[in-house]
Amino acid sequence: MAMFIYDLGWLLAQAALLLLCAPLVAGIIKKIKALLQNRIGSSIFQEYFDLYKWWQKPTVLTPYTSLIFIIAPLVYFASVVVAASMLPNFFGAELSFGDVFVFIGVLALGRFFMALSSLDTATAFGGMGGSREIYISVLVEPVVLLAVLVNALRSGSTTLAGMALDYHTVYLSVASVLTCIAFFCLLLAENGRIPVDNPDTHLELTMIHECMLLEYSGRLLAVIHWASMLKMLVFLVLFALLYLPLAWPLVLKVLLAAAAVSVVETLNNKIRLFKVRVYLAAAGILLLLAVVAQ
Repeated sequence: MAMFIYDLGWLLAQAALLLLCAPLVAGIIKKIKALLQNRIGSSIFQEYFDLYKWWQKPTVLTPYTSLIFIIAPLVYFASVVVAASMLPNFFGAELSFGDVFVFIGVLALGRFFMALSSLDTATAFGGMGGSREIYISVLVEPVVLLAVLVNALRSGSTTLAGMALDYHTVYLSVASVLTCIAFFCLLLAENGRIPVDNPDTHLELTMIHECMLLEYSGRLLAVIHWASMLKMLVFLVLFALLYLPLAWPLVLKVLLAAAAVSVVETLNNKIRLFKVRVYLAAAGILLLLAVVAQ
């Protein structure tokens, strides 16, 4: 029992560390994008200042929303924190409950509540953003499960710890390279990044994730943005641990993946909504080829 509590404490410490570093990684991505666009850009610590700013502002609630509007950000935040604690533990704890199907289900729960909260406001743009979010999730999740299948065939396990790559081995096979490219495409789609969505836009007709947040303010808005930053970092860590076939330390692989996100977002534009299915179909074809090559 004592060992279980000890390992559980390390898993929670891992989640807390990722939660603390998530705004920094988001700031690094924005800084690299600014440098690539020949701009100075804001500080890499700007996301911390923004979270503090939102936390100090009052939360405005309309009397026409239900309890769903209040609890949805908390459920979304909690789901991402739980997902962060399910990653392969890099503190050396032996306890692991990170089955990949549970991992996907926990994140889907947070997405469901956020889409439900966008409908609860009964605004045109909120409902539009929620419906678009569900549309993309229906396309993303089957491809994510296909990516899981490729790793399960390689490792013989469906746990995140069992599927993790060895730090001291380079996996430069055809299947690993195809899976790496495909999961990187899924990473962008799952986190609402270019070319699927533009997190920096303020045009309501093109927003997806940000469109669901128009009615939020104050601390609830800070919680949502913090959870989104953590989700991005969780997927970067997952990409580095499971799919990036390089014998590098985890920190360097995460920074490389973050830099790759910045480069892709700089070189590409947001695609039309109904072309997202073509984008994700391409990722699915790469994964099918990886299954054949496995």
